[in-house]
Parts: sequence; structure tokens; C-alpha cells
Amino acid sequence: MTIEYNVISLEEAQRMIAAARTYIREQSLPPMAVWVCDKAGHTVAAARLDGTAARYVEAAHRKAYSAAIFERDTVGIIDFWEGQAKQGHQREADWNDPMVTTLAGGYCVCNGQRGGNLQMWDIIGGFGVAGDDVPEHENAIAEIAVQALGEGYWHRRDWR
Repeated sequence: MTIEYNVISLEEAQRMIAAARTYIREQSLPPMAVWVCDKAGHTVAAARLDGTAARYVEAAHRKAYSAAIFERDTVGIIDFWEGQAKQGHQREADWNDPMVTTLAGGYCVCNGQRGGNLQMWDIIGGFGVAGDDVPEHENAIAEIAVQALGEGYWHRRDWR
């Protein structure tokens, strides 16, 4: 049995980064780091805008990684963990993965049809942005980045 699935391409990742950079500049937001990874959390492309503090680079990476591997936006991971807490789990510590974060600005990037045993083949990667410390700004940038991919691409807060 062969399992096939799509992953975000370098061209798509670069389009997302370009859209994010343009939006950051046009909105006169502080310099930020943006990161795009494939559905397994591996880097496809990243950019650190001039003047971005070093700590934001890894934050952007962690946001993109978390959104991709949890197959939902980072704010949706909070929703997921709240449900898990009712079953006795203790959030991040139970996942034993220091890369996982629930900070805003991480979007799960989707394209295509759901399929397979888990109905999750529509996930193609993750996008993360960090550097503003204003969740609404970072989520707006992530939204713009996903929209730059065009029709047929979306993000999702949860698995529905």
C-alpha cells in the first residue's frame, strides 16, 4: 500500500513569505520572522526581516511546526488541550515535544481533499509568524499569507 499526500512547495512557501513581508511593511508593523514548514514540521522556507530579534525566529518556527503537526491553527491547539485536560492530560508536558506552542500566529495550511484513514490528507504544511507580540496582528499576517496561495487553500482552527 502506498500512501500519497501533498506538501507545500517551495514556490508556495515563498509566495506566503512575500505576502507576509508586504503586509508587515504596508501596515508599518515591527520587523518579524516568518516560517513555512511541510506537514511533518520540516522547514521549507523562512525569512527574518532586518531588525527582528533573534528570539522571534525560533518562535515563528515553533508556531509553523505546531500548526502542521497538530493539523490546526495554534489557537485551535488550546481548544484541543482544554478537551484533553478534562481527561487528565497536562497540556504540553504530556506531548513530550519542546517544539509545541500555542502562541498565536501559527496557521495550518490546507489544500485538496480529505482522505485516508484519518481524513487528514488536506494538510500541506504550517505557517508561523512572530515579532509583534500582538496576537491579532500575527494572526492577520498568517491570514494574508494563506490567502496569497489563492482559491482552494485555507487554514483551520480545528479538525472540522
